[in-house]
Amino acid sequence: MKNLLIASILLSVFGCASSSSSVVDSEVLKNQTIDLTKNNLSEYIVFGNVGLGWGCRTYGLYLYAGDQLFVDTTSAYCKNAENYRFKGYKLGATEKAKAEQIVQKIKNHLSTIKDDGQAIQTIGCPGCADGGMLYVQVKTSQSLKAWRLDDMIDTHQKLIVDVATIKR
Repeated sequence: MKNLLIASILLSVFGCASSSSSVVDSEVLKNQTIDLTKNNLSEYIVFGNVGLGWGCRTYGLYLYAGDQLFVDTTSAYCKNAENYRFKGYKLGATEKAKAEQIVQKIKNHLSTIKDDGQAIQTIGCPGCADGGMLYVQVKTSQSLKAWRLDDMIDTHQKLIVDVATIKR
């Protein structure tokens, strides 16, 4: 009986140690942050689903720059819509691989939209009937442009579904 008690204590200690190790790894990953108010990147794309209507909700905005993916879950977009600046933590390689494909789809889709010359271009009526939108912000060495794409338009819905597959 005494041996069984000692064995169960050892198993629980080692079990806790291995689960706390994954928590530590997760915390280390979350500490790899980026703040565009402090980091002036020359090129990036921010994209994600924003629920509008009764109480703006940001499900997750993602920043893909170089070879890294970050997620912003601060709901800062809802607070600073026109002046939104990304602030978030780094995601792992699996999610980055998904994002690379999604970013290419978004860029292909944006190339089909006629540029209206505005810094922020709205397609459809995001927020009408309490809907949401796919928010996209692209910075290149020459410009900074954003799009608000109504989630009720089929092609935008497909992109939103893709974005929702990224796990934060």
